[in-house]
Amino acid sequence: MRQVARVLVLVLGTLAQNAWSAGVDGGATPLFSWPPAHRGLDWLQILPLVAAVPAAAILLVGLVRGRLLPAVATAGIVFLPIAAYALGALLVLEDSKKVTFCGSCHVMTPIVASLGGDGDSLATVHYRRGLVSHEEACFVCHSGYGIWGKLDAKMAGVRHMLRTVANDYTFPIEHVGPFDIDSCLNCHARSATFRAVDAHQDPDTQQALFKREMGCTGVCHVAGHPEEALKGPAS
Repeated sequence: MRQVARVLVLVLGTLAQNAWSAGVDGGATPLFSWPPAHRGLDWLQILPLVAAVPAAAILLVGLVRGRLLPAVATAGIVFLPIAAYALGALLVLEDSKKVTFCGSCHVMTPIVASLGGDGDSLATVHYRRGLVSHEEACFVCHSGYGIWGKLDAKMAGVRHMLRTVANDYTFPIEHVGPFDIDSCLNCHARSATFRAVDAHQDPDTQQALFKREMGCTGVCHVAGHPEEALKGPAS
């Protein structure tokens, strides 16, 4: 058990050192690297290990000795693994908000690369002007509004991952139905410039938007992403 404790301390120390060093960016001035990177312990990464390592240690001791106290066995075989799984799932859900997470899938690589490009797509313009978070740009625009919008985005993300694993996708990538206007209105609805546009004041247009008969993109505004990016990675 002492060896296990030492291993756990070593892992936590390494994570802490990496977390602090990750906050130091020598390639950019403080003004251009705002907001500052997280420095210190990322507890969401550490807590799953805090639950998993003792569970593994208890299981190992049980295999070696051939027996465990009932309370210890229950903790090591039931409660700690469940806690480790739940905390790990929470970590994945939180990390899935990041642009880097979306870009880790080769299908999405061209789309993520286009965000910082010179195009005039809505995603590129919003990203380049700093109108959305550079860390969570995809999630901001694809999560709708409120808790149910975020839940729908998470479920859609899971379906996308399953399709990727099963190789069940085609190019060009297409959005199912009109783009959810809730994502747009979440930022623009209270803007004076948005309200001043004649088309936005038209009752018929408003009804068509709220009935999801039309979306903001493809009719009045340019597409969310450039066509070339939707065709997938170059073969």
